Amino acid sequence: MTIKDVANEAGVSIATVSRVLNNKDRVKNSTRKKIEEAIQKLDFRPDQIARTMIKKETKTIGLLVPNLKNEFWAGVATAIQDELWEKGFTTLLCATTTFEDSAEREEAFIRNFIQRRVDGVIYATLSGYHSTGYHPAIKELIDSNIPVVAFDQDIPDISKVRGAHLQGALIAVEHLIRLGHNKIAYLGGPLFSPDRELGFRNAHTLNGLTVNEAIIKRGTPTHEFGSTAMLELLKSMEKFTAVFCANDMIALGAMQCLINAGVRIPEDVAVVGYDDIQMAHLTKPALTTIQQPIREMGSSVVNLLLNLIEDNNRPAQKLIFDMKLIVRESCGGMPMSKVKNEVC
Repeated sequence: MTIKDVANEAGVSIATVSRVLNNKDRVKNSTRKKIEEAIQKLDFRPDQIARTMIKKETKTIGLLVPNLKNEFWAGVATAIQDELWEKGFTTLLCATTTFEDSAEREEAFIRNFIQRRVDGVIYATLSGYHSTGYHPAIKELIDSNIPVVAFDQDIPDISKVRGAHLQGALIAVEHLIRLGHNKIAYLGGPLFSPDRELGFRNAHTLNGLTVNEAIIKRGTPTHEFGSTAMLELLKSMEKFTAVFCANDMIALGAMQCLINAGVRIPEDVAVVGYDDIQMAHLTKPALTTIQQPIREMGSSVVNLLLNLIEDNNRPAQKLIFDMKLIVRESCGGMPMSKVKNEVC
């Protein structure tokens, strides 16, 4: 069935049917009803490819995230997809999944976005900008005149939505310091925003404490890294009474290792995570963490992108969201007397 068949069935012009399909101009309610009934009767479905060629839009947004295995990024993707759906857009979701070949996957996904003529891209992976400049794939998006907005990535000259991670890490570590801890380990990694480690260090400086570099471990943002890094700390016999982790997955891995080693949480070691994923309050003991306002950030990044789709010459904007400390059971203890050197 074609638009001409719908027009004949409803007894109107093709132009009137087109106005109804595209929600343009005012059409009398009685006429609109006749057209909608004709569409339903004929089971008419607009040719999306033809509409794309005519209107130069696909009503599709590319969303690139680093890893859906991490509940935080699954939550981010859901929040963004829900908001886009409400705005009449579908989402083409791609996750780089691994760390070994993430750059190659990003390039392949972004070229696919370009080939599919997406209306815009939300870029939320972890390697978009380096000291040498733009990731080549991002430059390819810009050169293709496709609007792009970054989620939690500080990419120059691109609109972005970010969390205030320096603030978040600072309040997390200062909470531990107020509890009496002065030997605090850090588990993070180069793939994170450097603001989290900087906030960890600033909290020490502001409170007259010295950072012990021997109890800082860096690696991938995974449960496995958290467990392995904590085991290394336990075996090192370096003294620490608390640990701040750059995300909840790391924190959960560290907690599992501590429990397996017979180290009590929080009586022996206090643990604080970052992100407030669902597992944070389900684990025992429940994890103290920094909460990110995912829904609000997702809504804002979508609105920024849709504004750019209307006018891609808008100046870049940067929206920063405050973080919130969620206090639970894992940080309530006082400093431990010793660290047990046992295999996890």
